[in-house]
Amino acid sequence: MSIKSSSIAIVTDSTADIPVETAESLNISVIPAVLTLDGETYVDGRDISRAEFYLRMPDLRTPPTTAVPSTIVFEETYQHLLESGAERILSIHLSSKLSGMINTAMQAARSFGDRVKVFDSSQLSLGTGFQAIEAARVVKEGLDFDQVVSTARQFRDKAYVVALIDRLEFMRRSGRVNWLRANIGDFLHIKQLVEVKGGLVNALARTRTYTKAFERLISIAFTWSNIRRLAVLHSGAPEKAKELTERVADLCPSPLMIVDVTTVIGVHVGPGCVGLAVLTQD
Repeated sequence: MSIKSSSIAIVTDSTADIPVETAESLNISVIPAVLTLDGETYVDGRDISRAEFYLRMPDLRTPPTTAVPSTIVFEETYQHLLESGAERILSIHLSSKLSGMINTAMQAARSFGDRVKVFDSSQLSLGTGFQAIEAARVVKEGLDFDQVVSTARQFRDKAYVVALIDRLEFMRRSGRVNWLRANIGDFLHIKQLVEVKGGLVNALARTRTYTKAFERLISIAFTWSNIRRLAVLHSGAPEKAKELTERVADLCPSPLMIVDVTTVIGVHVGPGCVGLAVLTQD
């Protein structure tokens, strides 16, 4: 027996970078990650704005840290949705190779049996967010639960993120990218292009100037075809994001999203970064 679309709920977390108005319009529930700045704990997206975070980041006494929400937060979210009429929940989160978010979600989901399915997007930022958006879209179209899961799985292979990292110090501190550890001697003097693919952050081109890296980012974008969704990402760099938007706007038939990436991602990439998230057509 198929589950009616009105009985299917989509959940993600704040690292998916879905704009608030988009999440609300598609009934996507967003679980916030946790951020610690100079000993103070903040709920991502609630206790501190992204703009404030990036302004404060250079002057912090100690490096900021991030944390996965507690299992209880996930359990309460799932319980609320089920009590509100959902019969099945698809919970879509960032790559399990980059965070413990998936493990915490799965631990919480055990309490609800097969009513909650946790899905590894193998991506981050809107690479994850686009998958949640597409799943929520087909929920509204009336597809059953298996079809909704299939849609997420289909677009997982079509989501891609590429970014220009302005200062590699922040990424090195995070310890999430093994390939960076062997290059400490010169990482302060380079600009690095990275991609999120197969659930990992991989190194692409490396240049000595921001301008060369920026142009390489744009050239990568122009290799993409059949673009379904496209977003410009930045970490407290609105002017750079504006320029990037102007350069790539014609690549996508639908309006571009412009997103100041969540503080929890910003901790690991630092300020001044720009990037692109793309979803190609089925």
